[in-house]
Amino acid sequence: MGNRTEIHDKVLNAKSLEDISEAYGIWAKSYDQDLLTELGYQAPARSVELLRKHLATGRVLDAGCGTGLVGQLLSTTGDFQLDGVDYSESMLAEAQSKQCYQTLQQVDLNQPLTHETASYDAVICIGTFTLGHVQPEALREMVRVTKQGGVICFTVRDEFWLKSNFGKLLNELEQAGLTDTTELQTIDYILTEGSKCKLVLLTVL
Repeated sequence: MGNRTEIHDKVLNAKSLEDISEAYGIWAKSYDQDLLTELGYQAPARSVELLRKHLATGRVLDAGCGTGLVGQLLSTTGDFQLDGVDYSESMLAEAQSKQCYQTLQQVDLNQPLTHETASYDAVICIGTFTLGHVQPEALREMVRVTKQGGVICFTVRDEFWLKSNFGKLLNELEQAGLTDTTELQTIDYILTEGSKCKLVLLTVL
């Protein structure tokens, strides 16, 4: 427990992408077991459930795919063509082993995406908008690559939601006629932490 908690704390308190990459490199092999079984990670299943309410089939970008937890759930619960991007090579290697993605790329989500505009029916981004990881402005690129009428499903840890400008950004996107905030829930994030997150689904207009 101590080692797992130490790695988890290192991820949460990372100050740079290099720190994050190092931590995930250590954690990648045991990540799924630790988070799902030991720590009670709720976000992937809840997010996939929400996405499937709004989309039964289509091309989906898993942004910050990690070890492929979300992709694996989507591949067994619907007719989706999945692409995954993540910053950690070690996590991408674990995602590759699940054989549920058509493509996997190493990407810094804080930088512009290379994907074509309006190329996805949905983007899902779970566990990525958090302290030291991906900043709120990355959401604009996710909107860009999503088709009109498509959806973006993402989580934001509550402490990051409060410290960042997520609420302001969602208002700006709505006022610009780019998105509609279709769902906004507060859900359990990691049970052993007692942590919560916002679970959001945007419709791209």
